[in-house]
Amino acid sequence: MKYSGNLIYIFLSTMLLFFVSACATAPSSARAPHQRPSINPAARGTEELRGKLAEGGKYVLGKKELVIRGKRFNMDCTGTVLAIYYYAGIDLARDFNKYTGNGVMRLYKSLDAEELLYETRFPVTGDIIFWDNTYDRNQDRQWNDPLTHVGMVMNTSEDGSIEYVHLNYRRGIIIENMNLHQPEVHQQMEKGQMRIINSPMRMKQAGKAHPDNWLSGQLFKIFGMGYLF
Repeated sequence: MKYSGNLIYIFLSTMLLFFVSACATAPSSARAPHQRPSINPAARGTEELRGKLAEGGKYVLGKKELVIRGKRFNMDCTGTVLAIYYYAGIDLARDFNKYTGNGVMRLYKSLDAEELLYETRFPVTGDIIFWDNTYDRNQDRQWNDPLTHVGMVMNTSEDGSIEYVHLNYRRGIIIENMNLHQPEVHQQMEKGQMRIINSPMRMKQAGKAHPDNWLSGQLFKIFGMGYLF
């Protein structure tokens, strides 16, 4: 059976259009991992709620146990954040039974499922902070331990200085510092006083003053908008 030149041309043109269209539309359905959502973290009337989270952050400072409205939380980094959010009326653990892993991992997966993870150097009060490699969880002496610590932003200054509340493994629930514009700077002299830029985060190693990567800014992973959960 013979085909005319016109029929062959139409057939090839149709197939070419099909493949070009397929390549053009395929990527549009994929969401880039950790891409900043279109939601403005400071929008949607969250100011009052985030103010309540800041109040909760101050409330848990120095606490030896975490009991909020009769509910007890684990005295660990995840429990600290859960307690602060529960203080503000948000149950961040409501979907934990859907996921496996430690508390930090389950919290991360819960926010990721709602597309509430985002990247910025100027987080807002109430943003949840995730860190990697704050300790050697699997004890293999490698830097391969994701999602090992979590805290919450209390305040961010115009220069990018972030104050966050978290459970320090030695000092308890305290407020410390991070600056993603200067992630490798521990402290610097300002107006005659030494100021902490990025607080120590990685647990100490025997025989070393500190690991190569040990500061909050160096080990930072991503932020999460738990107040929209």
